[in-house]
Amino acid sequence: MRILIITGKQAYQKVKEAVKKYNYVDVHMANISIAAFLTPRMIIREIKSLERSFNKSLSEIYDFVLVTGLIRHDLKVVEEETGIRCYKSTREASDIPLLLDNLESIELSTKDYADTQILKYLSEEAENLIREYEERSLSLGDIKIGSLKVGDNYPMRILGEIVHVPWLKDKELEKRVIYYVESGADMIDLGMVSNEDHSKDLERILKIVRDVTDKPVSIDTMNTKELIQGIKLDVDMILSVDGGNLEELLPYLKDGNTVPVILPTNYKLNIVPRSATERVEMLEKNISKLIEEGVKVVGDLILEPINNNFVESVIAYKVFKERNRIPTFFGVGNVSELLDADSNGVNALLAAIGSEVGANILFTPEASSKCRFSIKELKIASKMMFLAKIRNSIPKDVGFHLINYKDKKFDEIVTYKNYDVPIITAKENPKVVLDRVSFKIELDRENKYIVVIVFDKRKKPICIVKGKKAKEIYDTLIRKNLIGMMDHAAYIGRELQKAEIALRIGKKYIQDFELFYNEFWES
Repeated sequence: MRILIITGKQAYQKVKEAVKKYNYVDVHMANISIAAFLTPRMIIREIKSLERSFNKSLSEIYDFVLVTGLIRHDLKVVEEETGIRCYKSTREASDIPLLLDNLESIELSTKDYADTQILKYLSEEAENLIREYEERSLSLGDIKIGSLKVGDNYPMRILGEIVHVPWLKDKELEKRVIYYVESGADMIDLGMVSNEDHSKDLERILKIVRDVTDKPVSIDTMNTKELIQGIKLDVDMILSVDGGNLEELLPYLKDGNTVPVILPTNYKLNIVPRSATERVEMLEKNISKLIEEGVKVVGDLILEPINNNFVESVIAYKVFKERNRIPTFFGVGNVSELLDADSNGVNALLAAIGSEVGANILFTPEASSKCRFSIKELKIASKMMFLAKIRNSIPKDVGFHLINYKDKKFDEIVTYKNYDVPIITAKENPKVVLDRVSFKIELDRENKYIVVIVFDKRKKPICIVKGKKAKEIYDTLIRKNLIGMMDHAAYIGRELQKAEIALRIGKKYIQDFELFYNEFWES
């Protein structure tokens, strides 16, 4: 096999360096500065020029051609006119080796960048490997919660808590459950209300949830009446059992299928151990009584917030798991909800710590705005850590990632200094000239829409335009002749793109204000 890569002058050396170990790959520098400016016609001219110099058809020398860079055109016409297959390579030169190493498994495209195909292939391979482990039978220490296998031989399971469930209307609860399931939750936790007894509402609540999903369901309360009622209703798991309510719950747990999550505490006597050793010993003591009666359990050493005994609690998990083949419960939300940082990186790191100390259930609500998407993030993180564990590798390039706001690598090429033309320093116009219409932009987060209300000069609404993407909205505004001035068109384009980004990443959008405006971005 022989491959020809066509690139521009700016990226030529980077591409050459990237493929130097592949003796079946040649690199051709096209007569253009930046590869992204190549068109199918230009590529055809380059191929025909090479054929004249070789005095033979390129298809006699190479199996196919790869074109690097951000080519926006379909390259199908290249093969139609030259007879040699021509595909899009990766967008970054540094990713070409990954493409070459996986060529047999990747379906190259004339339309899509190879990055898309690589990611799809790696993800499919990763999912297949996880599926293979999911199909394995339970081993020593593994248990079933409902129909879900939980233990060290499976990925960490994601338990999503819906807080204050008794206060939610039926439709609100239903929508929340659907959102959690679609986000990747393996189990649904129903958070009850502290110091209130809603045991009589549990049958209705559980019916709503079970009508929506067959995922395992747990209830989260320290109210013994609610716990007993949950067991009677055959709930899959209860949070939480400790030395204070264990004796009262034991008769019900012995006769049912409910799995209790056990704490190293006795809240009735106000016993809450601080040190790792005390936690482990107290949890083992509480668990032993249930295991003697044949009850399957999950242990919760209680993950503490940062700067509040966090490290000691992590050590407790590690020590406990070294001494016991029992699934453990890792309360990620105890940390992420009490840390002012974007949740995706926090969740990735906490999942990594959980994996290292043998955690089996990652627990989180999505109570605060900064922790929105936590269930989805933890689901991806769980897969990353499981793949890294079974492959005995680090959690990098495993087929999944949580790099949402930065890029892992990029090959940006600065070219403006090469042009012999005046450089104009930009500045805003001091005077604002009003268009014949004005716009008010809002986000309909529930339905994932960007909404534009169009007003005339008297501030009377003319129409409403809604869409999922900025481009489809401003294309519609232009098509309907609702924009009359160039500066207004630029303004609406900028605002709509901000709104789309805000909708995607869970950021608050306020028209005319910066999307990222804080000390970090301004420094």
